[in-house]
Amino acid sequence: MNMRLIGRGLLKGILGAVVATSCLSSLVRADSAIVVNFGRHPSAEAAAQSEDQVDWLDADPADDTVCTECFAAVELQHYLRKMTGREQDFHIVDDDETLRQGEMILVGGPASNAASRGVAGRLGVDAKQLAGLGREGYHLKTATIDGRRITLVAGGSRVGTLYGCYDLLYRHGCRWFAPGELHEEVPRIDTLVELDVTERPSFQTRGFMAWQDRGNPEFLLWMARNRLNDWCIEQSDHALVRKLGIRMVCGMHDSEWLFFGPELPYPYDHLRFRGDESKPKDPYPLSDQYQGDADKDGKLSYFEAHPEWYPLVNGKRVPGVRKWSGVNFCTSNSEAVTEFVKNYVQALIDGPYRGADVIRFWTLDGGRWCSCPECKKLGTPTDRNLLLVHRLDQEVKKAHAVGRLSRLVPIRFLAYSDVAQPPTRPLPEGFDYQTCVATFYPQRRCYVHNFDEPDCLKNLHHQTHLDGWAVEPDRYYRGQLAVGEYYNWSRFRSLPICFMHTMANDIPYYYEVGARHFQYMHVTTCNWGNKALTNYQMAHQLWDVRTDCEALWQDYFAKRYGPAAETMRAFYESLEQMLCNCRELKYGLARRLRAGAANLFPNSHLRYRREPGVACDGPTLLEIVQHGKTCRQLINGTLAAELPERIRGRIKEDERMFTYGERTVQYYYECVETFRLARDGKCDEARVHLTEAQQLAEALRQDKTSAEGAFLPWPRDALAASMAEGALTHLTALLAKLEEKGAEKGGP
Repeated sequence: MNMRLIGRGLLKGILGAVVATSCLSSLVRADSAIVVNFGRHPSAEAAAQSEDQVDWLDADPADDTVCTECFAAVELQHYLRKMTGREQDFHIVDDDETLRQGEMILVGGPASNAASRGVAGRLGVDAKQLAGLGREGYHLKTATIDGRRITLVAGGSRVGTLYGCYDLLYRHGCRWFAPGELHEEVPRIDTLVELDVTERPSFQTRGFMAWQDRGNPEFLLWMARNRLNDWCIEQSDHALVRKLGIRMVCGMHDSEWLFFGPELPYPYDHLRFRGDESKPKDPYPLSDQYQGDADKDGKLSYFEAHPEWYPLVNGKRVPGVRKWSGVNFCTSNSEAVTEFVKNYVQALIDGPYRGADVIRFWTLDGGRWCSCPECKKLGTPTDRNLLLVHRLDQEVKKAHAVGRLSRLVPIRFLAYSDVAQPPTRPLPEGFDYQTCVATFYPQRRCYVHNFDEPDCLKNLHHQTHLDGWAVEPDRYYRGQLAVGEYYNWSRFRSLPICFMHTMANDIPYYYEVGARHFQYMHVTTCNWGNKALTNYQMAHQLWDVRTDCEALWQDYFAKRYGPAAETMRAFYESLEQMLCNCRELKYGLARRLRAGAANLFPNSHLRYRREPGVACDGPTLLEIVQHGKTCRQLINGTLAAELPERIRGRIKEDERMFTYGERTVQYYYECVETFRLARDGKCDEARVHLTEAQQLAEALRQDKTSAEGAFLPWPRDALAASMAEGALTHLTALLAKLEEKGAEKGGP
């Protein structure tokens, strides 16, 4: 279904009630009016839905501002009417109309709203002060002027004004815990409180790492209402995304494959190849390694034309790249770098990355690097990568300087896997720390322990790398830092993991060492349930790193669960303990079950049970199962109680997603018990547990939705998402073999 149509339908549902009242003449008396600049539109509603008519990429921000600020005004009207029950109040009027009496809420600062211009000075707010708040900062100020109460909602830009309107609603009790109306909490109020608030975000980037068109309007609206700003260029309906102040990021590990793939057609008229005469003149000299049409397909590929552009492996030039993986091209070859970077910049100008606000520049995922002598002279993979980053940044700036690019596009490059170690030599001269930012991903980190836990060897490895990028006094990199977390890591497969205490510690720690950009992979855009707390808490901590998480949790549980708040708090506390060791469950135990490994618990982070003298650094499998039982008792007891229907609906969604996690853990347990008992020769007992495992496997197989919502392709079902489907084959074969031996032993 076309997302744009869905988006318009959703927004029209929100906006439709104000059609008749959003444009009033100056003679109409309004008890409470929302004043905003309509621009050339007949009403605020029309302006709010005009995103398809806005040129979001030109140099003139006027139409952008009108669209977003009118949308903010309509959102304000919608929720204020719901909160107060005053359905005929809070009329939206144009900024050039004269209102003789009544309370006013001015949406937009003096740069965009004529009414604000008239009173901003008397409110102690001016354009210079607002500009100092940055793109997303805002000021909320209430005062009585000439006998009437006026509230100014003014941002450093249209985005700040939008965030200011949502903050005004938040301060009056509105909450958006998850996408969709079920997860809104809109209280009843009698009056609006007076405000004098100045806000700007702690983290400049706040959002999610994604690269597919899998968002939806409710998810995008939830992001804006919680002041998140980071999503992907692949999302359809760019106009809606831009209206909501969300920046779009381009690029993944496939950039070499897309723009410099060895099998891509050579784009020039090569002097020694016939059939490409219509192509542009070849700007590069002939290669002494030229292969011609080696594969006889009638075309000349990049690799056939210039093998020397690609990596040297075991003394031979090879194509290297396999979409996301393989061996990176020969980055010491200046012609290869020139061609790769040229194609990348062209994608920003008029290709798939057109309109991107940020470049996510990643080389191959855990890729190897060319072993030729010239490449080795460039240093470590990190040193080589930074040279490539610098060159891309230079070419982006050149394209902007000559008008080929309408905007400067900053780069976020990786500090991860093959390029996790900090640089070992000075960065290139002129390396721009304002436009080139390192993104630190602590791959395979432990969530049993906080990131800065000194006794966790798994995290200490990452701490050492992070210190080398951000803390060590003699470090070479001196720029900004972005952090990418793994709150829904690839193999986690959307399990209902809770990170409430982990984030409470880690996000301030990351900020303390210099991070000002933050995202995590791979957020689900549906089926949130228990994951709503992670996303909601993250949004608040990224906006204000000083957030009192205990106060946030109390507010969250009280407003989201009402009379069930205390029990659901206990449920989440136990859920966090149940799945905090999920890295070992999904990346360790599941793999070993699938392989039928002899030792299912080979390391101290995950043991079967606690035993004297045996190191045990995380919850054991038996403890994990027990936490799951506690969660089940708590949520069943809650659902048995009398609850308001909206709260029951939220808890039922939590229960459905918890069941997915519960069954996954129980399936692991039953498989482990079968292996353990069978290997002890207790075949009859093992058979009982195998039957339980098979029944759980079938229940997981029937669950086609719980693992959906993250990156595509989604797992076909929850059993496939367990990553241990193959355990049943090993168990069945093992028991059959043991029973056969037993029968032979007991025979005549």
